Amino acid sequence: MMMVILSAVALASCNQEVIQDNNYGYLGVSLDSDSSEDILTKADADELVFSVDVLNASGNTVASREDHRTITKDDPIKLQVGTYTVAASSGENLNAAFYNPYYEGKSDSFRINPNKTTSVNLTCTLANTIVSVEFPGDFSKFTDYEVAVTNGKGDKLVFSNKPQAGNKLEAPLDAKAYFAVTGTLTWELYLKNTDGGEYHATGTYEDVKAKQHYHLKFAMGEDETADGGFTIKIGLDNSWEDTEHEVILDFSKKNMPSVTSNEGFSAVSGESVPVPVGNDSEKVLSFKAAEGVRSLRVSHENDALLKKGLPNVIELVGATSSQMDALKAAGISVYDLPVKSIDANSKNIEVDLTGLIASLEVGSYGIDFTFIDTKGRYDVFELMVEVISDVDAEAVAARTGWAAFAQLEGRFFVDSKKDVLTFQYKKASASEWIEVDCSEINVNTASKRYSTILFGLEPDTEYVFRAVSDVDKDTKQISFATAAAGTLHNLDFDSWTNDDQYPNASGYDIWDSANSSGVTITTKPTSDAVSGKAARLESITYMGMMAAGNIFTGQFAGVAGLGAKLDWGVPFNARPIAMRGYYKYAPKKIDAAKAPYKDMKGQIDQSQILVFLTDWSGTFRINTSNKEFVDLDNDPGIIALGQQNTSDTDSGYVKFTLPLVYRDATRIPNYIVIAAASSRYGDYFTGGVGSVLYVDEFELIYDPAELTEEEFNTVFSKVNPF
Repeated sequence: MMMVILSAVALASCNQEVIQDNNYGYLGVSLDSDSSEDILTKADADELVFSVDVLNASGNTVASREDHRTITKDDPIKLQVGTYTVAASSGENLNAAFYNPYYEGKSDSFRINPNKTTSVNLTCTLANTIVSVEFPGDFSKFTDYEVAVTNGKGDKLVFSNKPQAGNKLEAPLDAKAYFAVTGTLTWELYLKNTDGGEYHATGTYEDVKAKQHYHLKFAMGEDETADGGFTIKIGLDNSWEDTEHEVILDFSKKNMPSVTSNEGFSAVSGESVPVPVGNDSEKVLSFKAAEGVRSLRVSHENDALLKKGLPNVIELVGATSSQMDALKAAGISVYDLPVKSIDANSKNIEVDLTGLIASLEVGSYGIDFTFIDTKGRYDVFELMVEVISDVDAEAVAARTGWAAFAQLEGRFFVDSKKDVLTFQYKKASASEWIEVDCSEINVNTASKRYSTILFGLEPDTEYVFRAVSDVDKDTKQISFATAAAGTLHNLDFDSWTNDDQYPNASGYDIWDSANSSGVTITTKPTSDAVSGKAARLESITYMGMMAAGNIFTGQFAGVAGLGAKLDWGVPFNARPIAMRGYYKYAPKKIDAAKAPYKDMKGQIDQSQILVFLTDWSGTFRINTSNKEFVDLDNDPGIIALGQQNTSDTDSGYVKFTLPLVYRDATRIPNYIVIAAASSRYGDYFTGGVGSVLYVDEFELIYDPAELTEEEFNTVFSKVNPF
């Protein structure tokens, strides 16, 4: 195991200036490992890099570092005084993968105190189960041998003497596999001899835990009918527990187990069988084992089947009466089922799926039946049923969440119709349908799905749509609603109050600036506007310091030393895709500069216009004296951001559009920040005295039809809108 040592330290060193603040403490991290042989060594891990998350008392992440080594005495994590826990992890948390151990750990709660040191110990341990295989002895009689292992969830990992290059799910026999802990491991052995004969065997283990090492050792006896065996080594808390398991390897092909379907069903393993929706003709699978039944396991990964009452995995041999009742309620009847795990006298089982399949909606369904006889030989029947509709096409889903556009998805059932597939939609209150142009349809012939993005919708409106072809029109309808299109007061900057210091009408508290003490420092209205009034922002010298003209959504919270405290953000729950407006800029050369921008002196000043959406729990307190600002690149609360920085000199107003680049298309904002400044680095007292920025007629955009294709693609360049 790895020991991660975290310390809360007072921020002080000989080469760092200290600003005392009794509201904060600091968190530093160092990583050490103990000197004993441990699970880390057994996993063949080299030096590990841990990501570190600091969680507050509510369980929310308040600080993160991707690499624990970046947290040093000179660069600690700053935290407010309070109670926290720390979580650390290394590696990818995958369900199953070769060469990929995953370590994790979480500390007990601890408290950050001002000007005090607190030590916190965090132990990270392997969160996986390790599996390896071995084939000792002479296997020259076989051309192929491999072992597939699964934890019952997701992909199988295959150890093979002939692994496929580039296939991440296959690896050489000496590889190590790491599985998420599900409580179960199942292995399947496949051998092929030089004469082309094949052999299969399987086994399952329960009560599987993290930090256990299952070493599967397959050995042959003196002849092909002798017993074989393997050994499992389980590493748990740095100790091994060895258990021996004997496996009979019978290589004869006599009386192999088999699976067949009834004549009317005609199902073939691995091949899709079409079934009309609601069809209740007989559908039976017959399982025959001349040597006797050992196991019949049913498994699937389909949510619809799970809702019908069919578990993801169920062992029919030895199933309880309540389990069988649940299967019957789902439409499955089982006949001649043995009541114990190995029964040489039970040779046939029938599984009637008629009721289940007749109850399924249109779609694809897969169920695997693993049938094992008393000699460990097995047959796997992959039942694939395609429940088809009696119409050419059918609506599947509408994906929205946006104010003026949505994605419509449908599926089709006849290949020859795919060139005439489209959608029809209308307002829920309307009587006439609107047909989508076929040229706007995207068709996936492999999945038999087709879709389109529908633009030009009205915000906060109920719609219905249906999938249609040239023949079928009156098909299933699906409802959806567009989101509301929110706006803010006085985006046109025509209303001003308090002796023209603030751009708000009476009774509104949306906009503010760094004006204070009844004196208009940098922001005022002007009639030099696109329409009505505009906001004029000027960079000046005030009390001996450079001050940038600024305006923002939020509140001025007071003077802080030579700077100011600003609460950025006002409540807002809509999701615009851009902001449009007008600006005019007359920059000067930067003649006032402070660290870290001293080298910009003499350069042409830049203006800035910002808009971003967040899911902060409250406004963000900016303190220009303490250099506490929003981190636009890394703040985890920012959902979408648009910004413009320019040093162009404009003789007249310039129209601009700021696409809001979304970082997450699933989160709904709580706040919006709109800000403008005549000097981009005015927060750092850097800019050109006399630089003037005019802004007017801001507008939030929701309809993609108002954007160019490039602008719309910019909005969703990092995420899919749906």
